[in-house]
Order: sequence, then structure tokens, then C-alpha cells
Amino acid sequence: MDIFFDYERADAIPISIGENGPQSPAEWAAGARSEYTAAVEVPEELHARLERALETLATRATPDARLFLLVGPDAAALATLTIVVAQSEFSRQEQAEFLWSPTAILPPAPLRVETEHLGVGFSATLAQRENGEDFGTRRWLFFGSGMTIGAVLGPVLPYLLAVVEPLAEGVLNGMRVDGFTPLLSEERVAELVSAVVKKGDEWQA
Repeated sequence: MDIFFDYERADAIPISIGENGPQSPAEWAAGARSEYTAAVEVPEELHARLERALETLATRATPDARLFLLVGPDAAALATLTIVVAQSEFSRQEQAEFLWSPTAILPPAPLRVETEHLGVGFSATLAQRENGEDFGTRRWLFFGSGMTIGAVLGPVLPYLLAVVEPLAEGVLNGMRVDGFTPLLSEERVAELVSAVVKKGDEWQA
């Protein structure tokens, strides 16, 4: 399955370890950081932080997901975007499990979204708390014939979410998957938007 992306070079770094032969996460991160900072101006004092973030994501890379390190202005804000493409149409329960988290402390903020190649989808922003730490995530679902595309931004500090959300949107807006035919999902998206109610730890889907 071929997946293509078109986004601003400064906004994101794809975690592509293994594509150019065997490399350790540290080796790959050093090369990726060097390539990025050669093309995008980043303050020298933030190079090491950027490289550490790339190395951390490289250790988490799997064939089942596409990972990106989103890079805010001057690399002051960094965040992870994880994208999965499932070869099935998620059931309502699977949709709920993907979009909701039992660590959420408020009902999610729902949004209808649309991209050129993925069609109409649903997005939810969550305020979460775990082990006494507050953070935010944003999740997307796009509905295709025999396929589902999901994405998760974060976790990030709540005040940084507004900085990195446009970067994630840019990656998704330019995403194209061979064989993905968007479903006419307006009705389901409207259901999800209207069903954003927290009851205990369950999403009311």
C-alpha cells in the first residue's frame, strides 16, 4: 500500500528509520537532524533537543504506523503525529475506542474535518490527566471503503496544542493513500459530533 504526503518541509520530519539500510536510532536521528537543520533555520542551542526527540521516536517506529515529529517555529514546540491506515472499516465501538480515552477530564471538543484526498472525517480534542500530569491530544478518523485512517497528535502540554495543531492538519491535508475511496460519511460524522458526552469512562457512540 502506497502512502504519499505533501507538506511544508519546516513543519514536520518523517520518522523513516530503516529506509536507507540498517541504522541505530541514534545514527538515524543524527542524520535526520543534520538534514533538517541544513534546510530549515533552527537555533543552535535547540539542535540537541531536536535530535533527542527524533531518536526517541525512532525507537518507537513500527511498520504499522507512520510517525512524524512536528516542529513549531524555531523548534521551540515539538510534538508527535501518529498515523495508522487500517484495512477495515472501524465498527462504532472501534471508532469510540480510538477517539476516546479514560484519562480524559472533560468532554472532547468535536469537529467535522475534510481533506482533498481523505474526504470528510471527524476530529476530537481531548484534555487529559495521567499520574497528576495534564496534557492534550487530538484525534482524527477518516472513513473509506474497506479502510479507515486514524491519526493522533500528542500528547503535548495543553498550551502547546494550538501551536502544533495546524502542523498536523497540514500533514493530513496533503496525505493520499492508494486505493482509499472516501465514504459518504456526513451522517456518521454528524452522529459523532452530537454524541460527544462523557458518561463514566465511556464514549456514547
